[in-house]
Amino acid sequence: MNKERKSRQELENIVMQEVRKIPDSDDIMGVTVTPRTQTALHHPNWDAAFTMNGNRIPPEPVLRMARELGTKFDLA
Repeated sequence: MNKERKSRQELENIVMQEVRKIPDSDDIMGVTVTPRTQTALHHPNWDAAFTMNGNRIPPEPVLRMARELGTKFDLA
């Protein structure tokens, strides 16, 4: 499986565009993409860490969206 490769900035932009489409995600102020060890070619080679406004965790739909993007895009 060949996934499209994106820069860190491109991935962060894509993730934030998708975040804004998800209800109850207004407390997410930003995202940081960090590399991770890829255990198989179809697994993500990056993680998304979200900066929240206040002491909250990102809603599950946001985390799910980031995982789904990891199956479509690789960090270049």
